[in-house]
Amino acid sequence: MNKGEKKASVHSGHRQRMKSRFMGEGLANFADHEALELLLFYAIPQKDTNELAHNLIDEFGSLDGVLDAPIDALTNVKGVGENTASLIKLVGEMYSKYLASKYNSEKTVLDNSDDAGGYFLPLLINQSKEVLMAAFLDSRNTVKNTVVISKGDLDSIDIDLKRIITTAVNCNSNKVIIAHNHPSGVAAPSANDIEAVRVMSVKLRSVSIHLCDSIIVAGTEYYSMTKHKKCKYYFE
Repeated sequence: MNKGEKKASVHSGHRQRMKSRFMGEGLANFADHEALELLLFYAIPQKDTNELAHNLIDEFGSLDGVLDAPIDALTNVKGVGENTASLIKLVGEMYSKYLASKYNSEKTVLDNSDDAGGYFLPLLINQSKEVLMAAFLDSRNTVKNTVVISKGDLDSIDIDLKRIITTAVNCNSNKVIIAHNHPSGVAAPSANDIEAVRVMSVKLRSVSIHLCDSIIVAGTEYYSMTKHKKCKYYFE
């Protein structure tokens, strides 16, 4: 056996041990770099991926930093090609799809802020730009429809309101929960968020639509504006 064959054999054995370990116990006891190393097996055949996993975590600070990194930033790391970057991005996107599918597999009832936060979190968790969404409810708080109202610039309140009202009328709903994300911020309302909710609440009340809540998503956390002292009135 020559040097190259011996090296390939060692890597092959290591890969099989890692895969067998995952099949037996899942990822719970894997270090972050080990979990990433395992993932990279499926993009980079016949090559040690341990060093690359460490380099990626060093570059982006954490495992979640790697998974959230844009594709162009990932491909700037030596050893990461387009296929590898695509696989890394697929993990987070697939998780969002999984959560969204799980929440929407049955009729969803949003009776409280935790229900609402849990509903919108998977829909907004991986968005790199600000997105405003709205869920339209029936009299029993069952979701009838959920739509993206706008992306990017959330300052155009009049346009947002027109679409919210039109959609509410079209699906015969008089209750709505709005949600948006803070891609690089914290799950707490800004002064602009509070003003936007105030305007929306007043305008929607004028056409007999009740604004039930406003959810803010940042990372893996969410915040219900019904819990904010200055905002409670807008949702009553």
